[in-house]
Amino acid sequence: MKNTLTQRIVLGLIALFVLGFVGLQVYRYFTSQYKTETAYLYTVEQTSRVTGIALRAEQVLEDTIGSGVATYLVDDGAKVSKGSRIAEIYQSETDIEALQRLRDLSNQKDLLEQAQDPGTTSYAHTDVLNRQIFEEIGMIIDSVNSHSLSELDEMSDSLLVLMNTKQVATGKQDNFNEAIEQIDAEMAYYQSLVEEDPTAITSPRPGYFIRKVDGYENQVDLSDLNNLDNLTPEMVFDLVNSPAQTLDTNPVGKLMTSHNWYYAAIVVGEEREKYRVGSTVTLDFHISGISPVPAVVWSVNTQRDSEEAVVVFRCNYINKALINLRVCQADVQFESVTGLRVSDSAIRFSGIQKGVYIVLGERLVFRPVTVIYEDVGFVLCQEYDAEYEQGGNYTGLQQYDEVVIEGARLYDDKPI
Repeated sequence: MKNTLTQRIVLGLIALFVLGFVGLQVYRYFTSQYKTETAYLYTVEQTSRVTGIALRAEQVLEDTIGSGVATYLVDDGAKVSKGSRIAEIYQSETDIEALQRLRDLSNQKDLLEQAQDPGTTSYAHTDVLNRQIFEEIGMIIDSVNSHSLSELDEMSDSLLVLMNTKQVATGKQDNFNEAIEQIDAEMAYYQSLVEEDPTAITSPRPGYFIRKVDGYENQVDLSDLNNLDNLTPEMVFDLVNSPAQTLDTNPVGKLMTSHNWYYAAIVVGEEREKYRVGSTVTLDFHISGISPVPAVVWSVNTQRDSEEAVVVFRCNYINKALINLRVCQADVQFESVTGLRVSDSAIRFSGIQKGVYIVLGERLVFRPVTVIYEDVGFVLCQEYDAEYEQGGNYTGLQQYDEVVIEGARLYDDKPI
């Protein structure tokens, strides 16, 4: 009885073992022992964030506003020539309002006189005037739709002259003498309100005008560009962390005297290796409406026994926002890198050769790779672009290869 029970138990265990073994083989047959992913082309934009200071060759204007009120005739970043008017100093706000109204009235008078000029109206034909009016209206509509409004005032004045000329040419209006007399009377009134004519401020030399004076001007003498090569991390740190200075005088503004300007920043450790003198990057200052601007690495100033270095970028893009930059952050965007993206767990070694295993039919094949970029969790490998070799074999990783990222006991030409 006992032998029969023991035999049943042994037979049961053997049966369970056989069933388990068979089940395992079936599972292994229908379930891949390896986890794979498809290699595909991927582009990485390399970016580093730095903090630095914008440096320009600047000349503070000697003219001061004093107790008056300044009205600027040019915008920040506008290119000015020697002797061009850049601002007017008024004694009071009342003078500004009166003189501005005088200018508007004078322009209105000129437009009316132009419209009733006999030399213009005697040769004006209705069909020609109509065509010119519609053309001017079309130009105004196009300008508004394209948000290009810089010439809108001139176009509206031209349209007004054409419409008034048509009034005289068609006999609907004899002349505009009565309107001109009213304008003359109004001009006399506003002229009586002006206590003193404004003082005109002109540019002493060619350059780019900037209204704001912050005290950082000429902290680095850019008359000799070798001074940029001598900037140390300590010098840039002091500049970045020093507060803007308040001047005793109230200057009208300053001129940027060179088309090039510079941005100096401190980089530390391995970040230094990213910068090569003469290489092209883009600087993104995160200004609304302003795209990243191209720049050239002018110099990389390193010091012995120091992990810090000063990188100086040269830029020649100028606009109202950029020309007022001083201490600010920027994202340095390097040239993009494109390669075959695979998980870093796929990288294996065959001897000293770095590579990956791919599934090719019913076997594993080792493919050497050249890693051109590394990041957290993945690498980019150079794509093998050679033609297929004799026998249908190729020796490098290509797009759409199935790369093994998990698996044990891998070797070349292993059957699966």
